[in-house]
Amino acid sequence: MTSNPPRKGIPFVISAPSGTGKTTTCKLLRQRLPELGFSVSHTTRKPRQGEVHGVDYHFIPEEEFKRKIEQGDFLEYAQVHNHYYGTAFETVDRFTQNGDDILLELDVQGVETLRTKNYPAVYIFILPPSLEELKKRLTQRGTETAEKIQERIEVGKHEITRYTLYDYVTTNFVVEETVDNLVSIIHAERSRSSRYQPPCKDIAALLRSKASI
Repeated sequence: MTSNPPRKGIPFVISAPSGTGKTTTCKLLRQRLPELGFSVSHTTRKPRQGEVHGVDYHFIPEEEFKRKIEQGDFLEYAQVHNHYYGTAFETVDRFTQNGDDILLELDVQGVETLRTKNYPAVYIFILPPSLEELKKRLTQRGTETAEKIQERIEVGKHEITRYTLYDYVTTNFVVEETVDNLVSIIHAERSRSSRYQPPCKDIAALLRSKASI
């Protein structure tokens, strides 16, 4: 009797316009689902207050980033707000090949790249309650000039129109409720019949016999 091949881990890709609250949401999500792996992206931007190298991002010089591009190290990469961001093949494969699910925080450009490649993942988009609220949240961060904030809002407007790239869309009114929605999505995707792994040998044998008819 042959056993079922192990289930590959599911990449859960989450995007949001800058200022929507994606980073906070993903941190709370990982606390709720500690078994969920996390892909630490590479970036050329400087760390914000409280960010830690190797935990929030791998902060690297632009020259090193471009060298990694040439070496084919990235599953996807993009230039956003004059900085590069990229996801390493090695990080994602280490989880999925072991059957572990993984969370990826990507910008819309990165998702466009993965969709072009028909990369199998679950794509989730988080929207702000309104453009006015988006501006308020960006302003409250206190890290950028008014001109830079307006630039991010304009980019955000374009990103919002790309919502059809995603399998799921949710609006971040209250972060705890948004996390609840994401947990529900993850549980539902893990329960798809195409991913089901029977825990018992007799059930597995029965399902294999039906699949061969």
